[in-house]
Amino acid sequence: MKRMWLSFALALGLLAMTACSGESGNDADKTGGEAQSSAAKSVPADSGSIPFMGRAELDQYLKDNAERPTMLFFWATWCPSCKQQIPELEALRKVRGDKVNIIALSMDERVEALERYLEKNPMDVSVYLGDRELAREFRVEAIPTLVIFDKTGKHIFSQAGVFPGSMLGAMVDKLN
Repeated sequence: MKRMWLSFALALGLLAMTACSGESGNDADKTGGEAQSSAAKSVPADSGSIPFMGRAELDQYLKDNAERPTMLFFWATWCPSCKQQIPELEALRKVRGDKVNIIALSMDERVEALERYLEKNPMDVSVYLGDRELAREFRVEAIPTLVIFDKTGKHIFSQAGVFPGSMLGAMVDKLN
């Protein structure tokens, strides 16, 4: 049993190392991170064709979808590890979509970048434009980051990294 937990901890550590920090390659953030004005840190609710999700919208979503646990995936269009995770989430939705809600919460600062990406790469999960304040609340320091809520809407898990489909499926099974 001790060996299993050690192996699990090692696997999680390796997954965390594969996460994007957002420090390089972010063509949507050329203004220097923390030096930005607070207006640039949150995307306005008028985000075009992509729905916006901040704290109020997440709370309402969790309330409206309380019959199933929710996986909230923080990602960005410029993140290679995120692009690696998306097919795993889509496969999970196809197999266990009746048992879990899956949200891909883009941290792209410009909705146009996300819209262009989705035109070329349609996604088979719910996609929202995220709020930096929401990311801060869940201590998202690297992307991709997976945040999980149980059926009651209680936050029960957060971890950066790319998760294999088998691990995501096991998480869903354990939550139900």
